[in-house]
Amino acid sequence: MGGKRRKRTKIIRVKPKLPKTFECPRCGKVSISVKIKDNVATITCGSCGLYTEIEVPPVFDEANAYSKFIDMYLEGRLQIKERTNENTEEENEIEGESEEIPHGQVE
Repeated sequence: MGGKRRKRTKIIRVKPKLPKTFECPRCGKVSISVKIKDNVATITCGSCGLYTEIEVPPVFDEANAYSKFIDMYLEGRLQIKERTNENTEEENEIEGESEEIPHGQVE
């Protein structure tokens, strides 16, 4: 009387993931990376060299820090620094991470 019993299928919902890179308001490319450490968000653009640091509350994640950055950037309340390749090379040499191998040493 009852017929054949059907196997129940479980619906799996995919949870959305937060993005790791964001769109730069200056150059328009998706090359902004946000890193949060000790309540300070470091925001850098790999394309145009845009660089800034802003203070964020401990509950903020990367997406919230980016939205705060965009608001401050569009209002003009943000101090923008330029980061060039020369600065990063100098920092690497100071930290002892230079890629150059002295002559005469073979690994």
